[in-house]
Order: sequence, then structure tokens, then C-alpha cells
Amino acid sequence: MSDFSTYYADDDRIINEKQVPGKVKRFFFACAGAYVRILEVTPSEHTKYVGIGATIFLTACMAVISGSFAIYTLVENALVSFFFGLLWGALIFNLDRYIVSSIRKEGRPWFEIGLALPRMILAVLISVVITKPIEVELFNNQINSELFAYTADLEREAEGKLDQKLGLDSLYKELHAVDSIRQGYKKLKEGKPTSFDFGEVSNEYYKAQTTYDSLYRIHAPRMEANEKRRTWLWNKYATKVYETDSKGEKKFVRWDFPRKWLEQSNRLYNINKDLKKQLSDAKKNATSLEAKRKDVREAFAESVSEEITMLQRQRTVIANQIAAKEEQREKELPGALDKAQKYGKGFPARIQVLEKMKDDDSSIWWMSNLIVLLFILLETSPVFVKLITRRGPYDYLLSRIEHHKKVEALRHISDMNYDLNASMQLQARNSSTVEEEKKSKKPAPINGHAKKEEAVSK
Repeated sequence: MSDFSTYYADDDRIINEKQVPGKVKRFFFACAGAYVRILEVTPSEHTKYVGIGATIFLTACMAVISGSFAIYTLVENALVSFFFGLLWGALIFNLDRYIVSSIRKEGRPWFEIGLALPRMILAVLISVVITKPIEVELFNNQINSELFAYTADLEREAEGKLDQKLGLDSLYKELHAVDSIRQGYKKLKEGKPTSFDFGEVSNEYYKAQTTYDSLYRIHAPRMEANEKRRTWLWNKYATKVYETDSKGEKKFVRWDFPRKWLEQSNRLYNINKDLKKQLSDAKKNATSLEAKRKDVREAFAESVSEEITMLQRQRTVIANQIAAKEEQREKELPGALDKAQKYGKGFPARIQVLEKMKDDDSSIWWMSNLIVLLFILLETSPVFVKLITRRGPYDYLLSRIEHHKKVEALRHISDMNYDLNASMQLQARNSSTVEEEKKSKKPAPINGHAKKEEAVSK
């Protein structure tokens, strides 16, 4: 109390307002990172710092619960989980306490916001980390119901990776291809329809048949229209010509068709004749290629027995390889499935299931995000409260004390520098005095040298 009595010896009003807080208040002041001795003489600030300290303490409690849940999903030991939860809560408490206590109210809002922004980001990250285990515990029943399907997917994925590692997929594909060719050969040999192709001959036939089909689709409607036009012209413009015989009776002689419409009808007829010839040629080409293809098929069918025997041998080799791989697979599969089941039981698996549930169900997505927002609000509220509150007596006194300590430290540094300079100057003067004394006490020269020096001086 000596420091404060020094500052306020002349201010009886402030000293008389001194209020010693109780143990609960002192605890929350410590949680807020505030100086209790300053708060003793600023009772109006008690409510603010009790609220800030209580928020930090409750956040740490939620961190203990969250951390305990997260560790319990891994080790399933309540004592160990609670111990690590306490460590996690202590870490969060220390971070929150540092974040709030490091913000100073100096009456410069934008400067304070700039300083608090990194701390707000850190507070948001902390709240997200705290929230995730609590989310998992809140949706525990839904996660457990989905976890079975998730584990089954992991097991199927493990089986697929094991099959890919052993090469079973490629072997089964190769076996299927051999069986397909063998079946085609057998059908050829028995004269049954087959989808087996005969290379270049089949390609030529398919091209010819495609050409005929294309021409037919184009020319058939045109030929039909031309024929209908000819029929219409005949019905409309053709007339019967009669002559009267000797008995005075009319006798049919011929049809009269005007030259103009006759030429048009003949032109349509010639067009249809050309189109029919094109279709006939295309059909003949396709028919001849089909006959050639049948000949090749029949010739191939006669010599296909040897091919079937070779394919049977190849199938036997592949089947033996598959049997060996299947035996190895049976040995390695339990380990792979056990590993997949372990992945399906851990905390990361629960988080993945929860994220999948969010994608599938919008209500779970909203509830999860609201919980995250609630914890973000809870975690950032001490910093936010510290920012929006006006500068109070506590802040003024804290600034005054810090400034006083700074001035005292600078004064001590200045005094030390002055003493050091004085000491160096004194040492320099002493050194110069010693040098002068050495010069004044020079030794007497030897006689021979003395005579020479006298002669030189004369």
C-alpha cells in the first residue's frame, strides 16, 4: 500500500472511497488480469471487471468440458480425460486473460481497435476450437447412428485399396476379357450370333451399311415427295381425248397431258431414277461386304478350336494368380479392416460424420453454426466489452502508475549514464596526471652521452 499512499497522500476523497473487495471479487479480478490494489480505490469499476473475469472463467470451464469430451473419445478414461481437459482449460484461461489484460484504454478508439483486432481473431479461433468437441457431444446420438455407415464405407474403401495393392482388380478384368473372347469363339464355332468383330472386313461393312442407311434417310422422303407431285400433276392436268366414230359414238383415243407439266413430271421421274440407282448401288456394296464378312467368319470358325484352347490355358494361369492373391488377401484383410474400424471410432471420424450430417440436413447445419456463434460471442465478449467501455478511473490510475514507473526507470538510467560519464572523465584525468608525472621524472643520461649532447648544444 506504500506506493498508493505516496500517490494519494494529498487526496483524502479518493482514500476515503477505498473499498476492499471480497474473495469472490478478488478471484474474478484476477481472472480479468486487473490490478486489485487499483480496483480497491476505484469501486465504480468493480462491476465491469467482475463481469469480464466471470466471462473468462466460464469460457475456461467450457474449455475444460470440451477438452475432456475430445480426449474421452480417444482414450475412454474419465480421469485421464479430465486431467487433459484441465490442462486445455488452463491454456485457454491463460490466453483469454492475456488478451484482455493487454488491451489498454488510452482514449484513441481506432488505435485500440487496431491493437485489439489480432486479439479478436485469436479469440474467434479459440472459440471454434472449443466448440467442436461440444458439438460432437451434443449430436452424439445422431453421430452414433451414422457412424456405422461411415465405418462400413471405410471398410469398403480399405478392401478396395487392398485389392488395388494386390492387383486383384486388374486380374479380374483380364479374366473377364478372356472369358468374353472364349464365349465369342464358342458361339462362332457353333454358328450362333455373336458380337465378335473381324477387323478390317467388319469396318468396311459397317461403313457401307452406314452409308446406305444415311442415303436412305435422305433420299426416301425426297423420292416419296416427287412421286406424290407426279401423281398430283397427272390427276390435275391429264385429260382423256375422245373421237366420234362412223356410228356417232365417242371412243377413247388417248390421254392428253400438257407439255409443260409433262416435262416437269419426266424431270421428277428421272430424279427418282437416279436416287434409286444410288440406293441400289449402296445396298449392293453393303450386301457384298456382308457376304465377305460371313465368309471370313465361317473360315475363322473352322480354325477357332486352337484359339479356344490357348485362351483356356491363359484363363487357367490367371485363375491360379487370382487364387494366390486371394489367399494373401485373406491374410491381410483383417488388419486392414481393423485399421479402418479404428479410424471409424476416433474423434476425427466423429467430426467427419458431423460435417456430412451438416451437408445432408440444414437444421443440423443451423444448430451447429448457432452454437459456434454463441461461443464466439462468449469468447470475444471480454475483448468487446473492454473496447466499448469508456475510459474509467482504473485506466487513468493504471496509466499514471505506468507513466510514473517509466519516468523513474528513465531517471535511473540517466543517473547511471551520468555516473558512468563522470567516472570515465575522472579516470581520464587521473591517467593524464600519471603521464605528466612520468614525463617530469626522466632518468639522468650516461656521461659519454652527456658530453656529446653538451658539444652539440655549444
